[in-house]
Amino acid sequence: MKSNRLSSLAILSVTALVLATPIVWGNTGVSDSEINAKVVQRLNQKKVGPDVDVKVEDGMVTLGGTVESVALKETAGSEASRIKGISSVPNNILVDAGAVSDDKILHAASRGIRGYSFYTIFDNIELKSVNGQVLVSGQVTQPWRREDIGRIVASVRGVRSVENNLEVLPLSPFDNEIRFRVARAIYRDPVLYRYGFQAYPPIHIIVKNGNVTLTGVLNNSLEKIVAERASRFAATYFGLDNQLRVESEIAKEATD
Repeated sequence: MKSNRLSSLAILSVTALVLATPIVWGNTGVSDSEINAKVVQRLNQKKVGPDVDVKVEDGMVTLGGTVESVALKETAGSEASRIKGISSVPNNILVDAGAVSDDKILHAASRGIRGYSFYTIFDNIELKSVNGQVLVSGQVTQPWRREDIGRIVASVRGVRSVENNLEVLPLSPFDNEIRFRVARAIYRDPVLYRYGFQAYPPIHIIVKNGNVTLTGVLNNSLEKIVAERASRFAATYFGLDNQLRVESEIAKEATD
């Protein structure tokens, strides 16, 4: 019995000693000045911008200053956190690209999306911007396209934030068959076939659970009617929603 008590006392003594010993987390022996130099070097390599401020204190890197897009802000935080010896990275960088209007932001973002090689007529992207805060909505056929398009928009000069509400459509062989049948019917029609030769065909075909939605902008009302007619006889589906718009209607709305 005495031996057991002595053993218990020994364990308690060791435990007390361990608890009393200060534990230093993340102490790598790297000085603040070394961390600062490495962060600045990495940000320069990634061309984050000359107006980013870096301050290091006890291994904590605080980022300040300004950049021209939210993507650059995120890049700065991500790259800084990769440096060995850092305890945390408060990212206080502000997005300030000067006087960049929402119209210019939307134009640049739209151009970037059109240049994205995986953006097809089976995807639909809608953009809105208010004071550089961009809302992305619509549908895409693959989850990785949702992330790619979010990054494209975030990289636009003047974008302060991105709310990515893109819907990823279900992966369905049935829906895929409808997509291709409707696309062939539309772009082989004598009235509409010329659109099929364009780099960015204007009619987009969105299929979800057997339901078809047509989106895009056409020259006149006749083309809108023909696109719907071609779609109706192309495949078996549950419903058709013709959301195609005509340029003259859009121009009239702008003047009202």
